[in-house]
Amino acid sequence: MSFLLVHGAFRGGWAWGPVARLLRAAGHRVAAPSLWGMGELTPPPEDRGHVGLDRWRAQVADLARLEDLHDVVLVGHSQGGLVARAAAADLDGRLAAVAYLDAPIARRGQRGVDLLGDPPEVLPPADGWLEPRPLGVDDHHGPDLVAWVNERLGPTPAGPSLDPVDTPEPGVPTHVAFCEHTPAGFPSTATRAEMDRRGLPYRLFDAPHDAPLTHPGPVADWLLGLTAG
Repeated sequence: MSFLLVHGAFRGGWAWGPVARLLRAAGHRVAAPSLWGMGELTPPPEDRGHVGLDRWRAQVADLARLEDLHDVVLVGHSQGGLVARAAAADLDGRLAAVAYLDAPIARRGQRGVDLLGDPPEVLPPADGWLEPRPLGVDDHHGPDLVAWVNERLGPTPAGPSLDPVDTPEPGVPTHVAFCEHTPAGFPSTATRAEMDRRGLPYRLFDAPHDAPLTHPGPVADWLLGLTAG
């Protein structure tokens, strides 16, 4: 079994670091790339330009082929859920399951901005980039973690959230988890509310939105449980 972990907005592959180490310690292959323009791949302002969902989707699928990953559990955290949803159709029989962690879940034809509980009246330009909001110290984020994360946060291209997901639903088991202490207004909160209205099951972590960093053990245990049997 292998895991392909896709990070959320303003972050990079580093956001999966603690979980990736636990999954590897359990004997699994793990890939946690930074999406183009994010993490260590953040370009200078003059080179940013347009980045679309298809670019990230192709990057994830190409990595699975390059690393020859099989029996892949494709995991998307936050905005990474859009990427996982789009890329799942491109994994050429390599896919075992898709898991969404505190992520919006798009139906075919939906855009990331369509999944906001309160969509903005004025959308950013497709070639625009959004600046991160630094974390603050609270009951879930101690000062050392906050400083470490804020040093690494970077801008996110607007384009992927403006592109519709145009791939069919994954034909593999799908698993969903949310975080109890995610602030109102995050895209995942609208998806969670919709699942509640429909009576659909999901896992709930007593954790903030950045659970892969604040609660890596429970997140890793959840993902490892998906491989049982």
